[in-house]
Amino acid sequence: MKLEPEAAAAFDRYVEQAEARIGGAEVRNPALRGGELHIDAVDAVRRAKAPGGMIQDWAGTMFIPGATLAQVQAVLRDYANYKNFYQPKVVESKQIAQSGDEYDVFLRLNEEHILTVILNTTYHVRYSLPDTQHLIVTSRSTRIAEVKDPAKSYDEELAVGHDTGFLWRLNSYWRFQSADGGVYALCEAISLSRGVPLGLGWMLKGFLENLPKESMMNTLRGTRDAVENRGRG
Repeated sequence: MKLEPEAAAAFDRYVEQAEARIGGAEVRNPALRGGELHIDAVDAVRRAKAPGGMIQDWAGTMFIPGATLAQVQAVLRDYANYKNFYQPKVVESKQIAQSGDEYDVFLRLNEEHILTVILNTTYHVRYSLPDTQHLIVTSRSTRIAEVKDPAKSYDEELAVGHDTGFLWRLNSYWRFQSADGGVYALCEAISLSRGVPLGLGWMLKGFLENLPKESMMNTLRGTRDAVENRGRG
């Protein structure tokens, strides 16, 4: 499967529009104080067309009682422990570089749904504090490569953009607000994967559609648990 330039361009256009919208997103939602995690598909993605590809956009929200923005930052910047915070989706993690509030990060992802896919991925991440009550974290994928045969080696990869197409792009946008004795969190993840061919739809449709939603749930739970554990420590 090949990532077509038209699909990559469609993803870039969607991301540009989404980032303008996300910038003004409201984070505080007192209805979350009961502890539930809310995950929904973003309506705008229904109109997105990517020839040969599929754009997905999921938003997750939660409230972490008793947490502080400092604790949240400490967890999110602890890249070496992502493999512990976000298992089983993340099986290896490390910081590659840092310049001020910007980081380059490596994550090895494990995706299983009938099929098993291992991905070597890198991201550029930027932190900003608009004021004392808000934290913004933006993560954009810079490289996603599928491991050729995980049973033999994690280092041998298929050519980037010429693989099975389960994940070609992944951007994540965190918004945090300190209020009501804790921290409200909103995470939006926008991904690009292959389209679902008619002949293989029965096997691939569930994998491709469930992967981003399951990853969002794993991310929210992992972040909440890690922040709460840091608070108790």
